Amino acid sequence: MINIIEPRYHDRCVLVARYKIACGKDIQVKILRGSYKGVYNVKNEDICKSPVEGLKTRNGKLMAVRAIPLDKLERIDNE
Repeated sequence: MINIIEPRYHDRCVLVARYKIACGKDIQVKILRGSYKGVYNVKNEDICKSPVEGLKTRNGKLMAVRAIPLDKLERIDNE
């Protein structure tokens, strides 16, 4: 399960690091804070269709992330 602190609200996306995504499998995402708090399932097809973006780390390097829309997340559990 991948823990996300908070989604990006201005474009309604969840940013997931590409190295945390297993190839060809669905993933489970847990949002820890905010109005979308809970556990979600994301299908592999939706992961593949989502765009790849660069996110600047604390060290100044770029990390590749997938910007998965919140509409593509399927709620599993409401905490």
